[in-house]
Amino acid sequence: MKLTRVFIVMLFVSLLFLSPAFAGDYIKWELPEGAKMRLGKGTIKSYQFSPDNKQLAVMSSIGVWLYDVQTGKALRLLIGHTNVAFSPDWQSFAKRGKDDKTVEVWDLDTDTLKMTFEGHANRVLSIAYSPDGEMITSGDSGGVIWLWHIATGIHRRISTPHKLVEQVTFSPDGQTIMSRGNGNFRLWNIATGEFKASLEEADLNYKITFSPDGTILLGLNRLWYPDTGKIKMRLNIEKSSHPHPVFSPDGKTIARTRWSESESAIELWDPHIGQLKRTLIGNPEGLRFVDSIAFSPVGDTLAVASGREIVFWDPDIGKQQATLRDDVDLHSLLFSSDGKILAGKYESGIYLWNIETTDIQRSKLRHIITGYSSAVASIAFSSDGQKLASGYENTIRLWNTKDGEFQVLGFPAWVRSVAFSPNGRTLASLRISTSSGSEADIQLWDAVTGGYQVTLEGHREAPDQRIPPRSSLAFSPNGEILASGGGDKTIRLWNAQTTTRDSFFHRLRGEIFGHHKAVLRGHTDHVLSVAFSPDGGTIASGSSDQTVRLWDVRRRKLKATFEGHVGGVPALAFSPDGKVLASGDRRGILLWDPITAKHKTTLILMRNSDTGQYKATSAEDDRLYLPTVKPSKPNEAAPNPVFYTDGIGSLAFSPDGKTLASATWKAIVLLDPLTLQVKESFSGHTDRVNSVVFSLDGSTLVSGSRDGTVLIWELKP
Repeated sequence: MKLTRVFIVMLFVSLLFLSPAFAGDYIKWELPEGAKMRLGKGTIKSYQFSPDNKQLAVMSSIGVWLYDVQTGKALRLLIGHTNVAFSPDWQSFAKRGKDDKTVEVWDLDTDTLKMTFEGHANRVLSIAYSPDGEMITSGDSGGVIWLWHIATGIHRRISTPHKLVEQVTFSPDGQTIMSRGNGNFRLWNIATGEFKASLEEADLNYKITFSPDGTILLGLNRLWYPDTGKIKMRLNIEKSSHPHPVFSPDGKTIARTRWSESESAIELWDPHIGQLKRTLIGNPEGLRFVDSIAFSPVGDTLAVASGREIVFWDPDIGKQQATLRDDVDLHSLLFSSDGKILAGKYESGIYLWNIETTDIQRSKLRHIITGYSSAVASIAFSSDGQKLASGYENTIRLWNTKDGEFQVLGFPAWVRSVAFSPNGRTLASLRISTSSGSEADIQLWDAVTGGYQVTLEGHREAPDQRIPPRSSLAFSPNGEILASGGGDKTIRLWNAQTTTRDSFFHRLRGEIFGHHKAVLRGHTDHVLSVAFSPDGGTIASGSSDQTVRLWDVRRRKLKATFEGHVGGVPALAFSPDGKVLASGDRRGILLWDPITAKHKTTLILMRNSDTGQYKATSAEDDRLYLPTVKPSKPNEAAPNPVFYTDGIGSLAFSPDGKTLASATWKAIVLLDPLTLQVKESFSGHTDRVNSVVFSLDGSTLVSGSRDGTVLIWELKP
C-alpha cells in the first residue's frame, strides 16, 4: 500500500504569508551595533540533531540556530559561529578563533568561551572532534595538523605534504585521522603522529567516509583499505552521479544511485564481496533524479528524496513502504538517532516529519522551519518605506519593514535585480536563465498585492554563453521608462506603464508589438549596472568591459565613455543634484562630473586588518591603479597594521546628497562626498555585501548580502 501526504495548502500559507510568530520573534536577535532589524536567517550549510533528539542545530552563514524539535520554535541564535564542530555530547562546540590562527572551544548552553588552543601559524581551515569527545584536531592553510587533548592541553603537531588541509576526519575508533587537501587524502596515526597511507586514485571533488566499523573507506566509485590506502573495490558509478553513496548502520550494505536519461534507481551492494544485492526501481516509470538517500538508525528503512517526493523502502526485501509528497524539492535527508524524526532541507528551510517506526504509512509532517535563503543579490525600498524587496536565486521576497513578515514572489530562475517604480505600485525583477545561454527577462509585479502582471522579453543570450556576475534594473524618475542591462551587452528601454494603463488599446499594443522602447548598443561585454540621472535625461551604464557610458535618453545616443576601472563596474549612483556620478569596482570608486564628462576624484577604501576600521584615500588620477595589499609570507615582517583594499559591490547616495554608502567585503562604509572621508561604517554581515539602498527620508539604510540576510540600519540624524 502506498501512502501519499499532500501539504500544498499548508506550504503555500506558511511560505507566502508568515505569521508574526515566525517572522517577528527572531528579527531583532543578536543584532550588530547600529542595526534595528535582520530579515532572513542566512543560508543553510548543515544541520544535526542533539543526542537526545530534543533540539535541532542549523548551521547557517550567520551562525548556529537552535530549534525545539517538539514545537519547531527557534530557541537561540549563536551569532557569528560559522563552520563549527559540535562535541558528541553537545556540551560544547569548536570553531576557528577571531584571529583565524587559533581554535576556540565554547560552552553550548551559555555561549561563552571555555578555552583557546594556540599553535597554528596559518589560517585554520578545518576542525573535528574525536568520537569520544576528548580530543580536537584542526588543519590549516600551511599544511599543518594539530591534535589537542581537551582536558590536559597536551598537543601534537603533524606536518603534512598538503599545502592546505581542507578537511580532517576521525576514524570511528578514534585512532586515525584522515586529511584532505591539494590532490589527495592521507591517513595519520594519532598515537604517534606518523603517516600511514595515501588513498590511491582518490578524487578530491567527492567526499570519502569511513564505514561504521572503520574497516572500509567509501568514495564515489571506489572502496579503500584504511590501513594501506589500497583500493579494495571499484564501483561502476559515473562521476556525475548524485548523491554520494552511503553505508547502512551495520556497514553491510552500500546504497548508491544508478542514473540514466531514462530512469534513476537505487542499488544496494555488499561492500565486502562487491555483489549487487538488489535494485529499487519504484514506480513503473522509475525514480526521478535522486537528491538524497538516508538509512534509518537501525537500517530497516531507506529514505530516498526524488524531486518533490520522499519514498521509503524496506531495504531487506526491496519493498516500497510509503511516499510523502510535498510542493518543494528536498535534499540532505537526516534521521534522528531514535529514527522517529526525519529532516529534509529545501531552499528556504527544513521540513520535519514524525516517522512512525512501527507503521511508517502513518508518518506525517510535524513542522516546517522557514526563513532561510540563498544569497541576496539585490534589494529595493518602496517610496513610502513600508515595503522592501529582496532578490534571491529562485525567489523574490516582499517584506513588511515593520514586523518582518514577507510574501514570496517569483518563478524558478536566478533573480539578479529588483526595483520599485517611483510611485511604489510596481515592482520589477530581472532574472537570468542558467539553462538557456544566460538569457534575461523581466517580470512586473503589483507591489501592493504581489500579483504577477507581465513578462518583458527582449534580451538575448550572452554571445559567449557566460552568465554575467551582475545585472541591473532602474526606473526613470517619472516612472515611464524601465532600463535593464543584460549579458547580451545591451541596455534596453521598456514602457514601464504598460500594465498600469487600463486601456485595452495599450494592452493590445504591448502584446502585439512588444513593450520595447529602444536598445542601446556600445558595450563590448556584459552590462552589469544601470542608473538614471535625477532629471531622467541620462542613463549611466557600467560593464564588464571596464567602462562607464552615458546615454542620452531622448536621442538614444551615446554621450560619453569613461575609462579608468580595472575590472567590471557593478556599482553606479548619481548624486541627488545630478552633479556627481559614482562608479565602483573591485579596487575602489571613481567620481565623475556627468555634465562635463570629466573625472573628479578617485577613492580607495582601505581596511585595517587589526581593527576592521576603514579609511579613504583620494587621488586626482583617473585610474584605479593601486594594487591590493597581500598578506605577508611566513617569517616575513608585516607592516603594522596591515591595510587591505576592499572592492565595491554597490553604491547609493543619501537623499540629501551628504552621504555616499558603499558596499564592501562584509561592511557598509559611509563617505562624505565633500571631504572624501569616512563618516561611519557598519559591520555585521558574514559575507560580501551585494546591495545597499537608502529609505526615501534618509533615516534608514538597508544592506543585502551573500550571507542570505538583509540588515536594516538606523542612521544618526
